[in-house]
Amino acid sequence: MSFTNPLMLIGLVAILVPIIIHLFNFRRYKTAYFSNVQMLEDIQKKTKRASQVQQLIVLMLRVLGIACLVLAAAQPFLRGSNSAEKKGNVISIFVDNSYSMEADSKNGSRLFDAVDAAKNIVQSFGFSDDFVLTTQDFTGEESHILNKDQMLELLDRIAVSPNSHSFKEIRTFENHTLQGSQKENVIHYYISDFQKNNYDLSVLRNDSSTHIGLIPAPAEQLNNVAIDSCWFLTPIFKLDNTVTLIARVHNYGSEEVQKVPVKLHVNDKQKAIAAIDIAAGGYVDCHLTYRIDESGTNCGKVSIEDAPITFDDELYFTYEVSDNSVVTVIYDKDPNRFLTALYGKDSVFTYQPMGYQQINYSALRQSAVVVLNEVPSISSGLADELTKFVNAGGTLLVFPTEKADKSVNALLQSLQAGHYGNLVKKTLKCQRLNTESIYFKGALETQDSRIDMPQTLQHFAIAGGANGSETIMALEDNSPMLISYPAGNGKVILSAVALNDDFGNAHRHALFFVPLHNIGIMNAAQQKLYNVIGLDQMQRVILPSDRSDEAVVLRARKGNEEFIPEQRRLGNETALYFHNQAHTSDWYDIMRGGQVLGTLAFNLSRRESDLACYSESDLKKTADELGDNIAVISADTKNIAKSVSDRLNGKPLWPWFVILSLLCFLAEIAVLRFWGKPALNE
Repeated sequence: MSFTNPLMLIGLVAILVPIIIHLFNFRRYKTAYFSNVQMLEDIQKKTKRASQVQQLIVLMLRVLGIACLVLAAAQPFLRGSNSAEKKGNVISIFVDNSYSMEADSKNGSRLFDAVDAAKNIVQSFGFSDDFVLTTQDFTGEESHILNKDQMLELLDRIAVSPNSHSFKEIRTFENHTLQGSQKENVIHYYISDFQKNNYDLSVLRNDSSTHIGLIPAPAEQLNNVAIDSCWFLTPIFKLDNTVTLIARVHNYGSEEVQKVPVKLHVNDKQKAIAAIDIAAGGYVDCHLTYRIDESGTNCGKVSIEDAPITFDDELYFTYEVSDNSVVTVIYDKDPNRFLTALYGKDSVFTYQPMGYQQINYSALRQSAVVVLNEVPSISSGLADELTKFVNAGGTLLVFPTEKADKSVNALLQSLQAGHYGNLVKKTLKCQRLNTESIYFKGALETQDSRIDMPQTLQHFAIAGGANGSETIMALEDNSPMLISYPAGNGKVILSAVALNDDFGNAHRHALFFVPLHNIGIMNAAQQKLYNVIGLDQMQRVILPSDRSDEAVVLRARKGNEEFIPEQRRLGNETALYFHNQAHTSDWYDIMRGGQVLGTLAFNLSRRESDLACYSESDLKKTADELGDNIAVISADTKNIAKSVSDRLNGKPLWPWFVILSLLCFLAEIAVLRFWGKPALNE
């Protein structure tokens, strides 16, 4: 047994008072004279022995009563296995302020209850203790050790956050902050609704060096329907094309929902609507088909109506519809008439031919595809520009020549693509088309074995390259005829044949020009429809190179939210880093010098959409399995302070000593009142 206030034990000297009174009885006896002793015959006389026993019992009751009062004032407790034994406390409190904590509770909202519980915990500790506050925001203030007053002040400023982190991420962040404290006794408190899809409590399994308290914030369970994600069936966006958007709508409730209207708006115009039924706990992929009628940046939104949880009822996205794709063809002596017919006669492309000795590098940087057609040599300057171009996301298409020197293969190897080997003079047919490739997919309804295939009279062997290559067309000996390699953020595509009669009829065959055409328009494929707040931190965009000294600003269309992202130039693209600066679902215009250069879409994370939470009994069962240092504290804020104190100091005994003291004094009164009362003869 230990004492919270051991100095109060000095009060035990008070037991000397009844002892002294007992030893020195100051009562003065008087002699009473009776004229008739017969008057005393009805009085039952007490013997001297009985009187001594009574006085001893009264003395013991008085001493015991006073001792119990003194012990109660010293606040005794039984030290538990998890009580603080080290010097100094550092208390780390996590308050979940994600969107799910906005749900109603008996006292207002889950977040209100969580903040109130955190304040009760702080008040249970002293001013000499250190404090750490962690929320879903991971702010700079939360990465410092706080005193008691600073902790209470910071708790008053907690607001709902769009961020949502996993339990492992939360533990990593707060443990990094705790390294700044010199206190030895580390105590963690986690106040949350403990959503099942966010909290993997198994990360606490091997943490036996700290004391951990789990405080659930219960609320009424609600059904929720959310738009989880969306995507297009085709990555190509061209004016007047018909496209299909798929929106995945999830029912997180325990009851089926029927006839949920799903609406699609693009550029503030309703394009499609559908009604869907969703089983309990299931999802439906809703198909929304419409025609693209505007070029440039298109801003879309899929929406449903589902109260009272509304933060996940809208999903914003953007995509670019390009009028044409810039294709630059670098040739040896004369432009190839077949490439000119493919790229120069189609309004989809902007065709830029140039000789390999007269390169316009500024035009090269604006290209989506660069074609090296039978180029015999590559200068160091051109090799450097092509490397930057591919790493920034461009596509390099190469047709070989017998006159090529080592510089061509040197460029390909620097990009970790395949390289050209020996010239194989053998007549072969194309045996296989990769119809699952994005360059062929959708172009052929069926692949008939009787279909006429391109034939080669000779071809270059292609070998090497990094993993991840994709053979688009293969010859009869299984060697590649057209093969794609990932390189940086772009691609390198090698052809085993040149576009002339010496290599066969590929340059006149429609099947060979299908992938070449699709290679030219693949730059119109949307790389990212939207960013998820708290998860996605970067997006590449193509911005004009003029006025590059001015900062880029992202400005939300609703409200006044805006921020300056980190900006890095990567070839012909610009990487924008967000660093959790976006906070609301919306379209954000890319602004520079008051001019709108593009638009990005941001959406709140759907981690909070599934409202299924661990109950208090579930948490207690898990805590018992994980270790003795983990306890579940009732969410009743009235008992938080007491629970924290009990957890820290052990089991308090002072109430029992108060009760025992009262019983002693009552027993003393009873002894004096009823023991030895004379019984009169009837």
